[in-house]
Amino acid sequence: MESSRLDRRRLSTASLVFIIIAASAPLTVLAGGIPTTYAVAGLLGAPQTYIVLGLILVLFAVGYTAMSRQIQNAGAFYAYVTEGLGTRQGIAAAILALVSYNMMQIGLYG
Repeated sequence: MESSRLDRRRLSTASLVFIIIAASAPLTVLAGGIPTTYAVAGLLGAPQTYIVLGLILVLFAVGYTAMSRQIQNAGAFYAYVTEGLGTRQGIAAAILALVSYNMMQIGLYG
């Protein structure tokens, strides 16, 4: 008989991919503004930023995956910063993320 309950200490590949996508959402939103920047400014370098953003996302995903092997806490961003830099910096990063997400949402309404 196969158990349908989730193992508390394991993340599947799919769940790890979705965590990485969710954590990199602000970077993805910035990439979404590039067509508007290109349309308004007409700078030919604007579309090339997709390549730069793609490389940054790859580096982020590789680092996040490497850290996920070491960290057992499911606290996501706060847990990773706290483990790497300490509790004070983890709290500061969590507050910064909260304020940044709210400011980004207000900006998107514009």
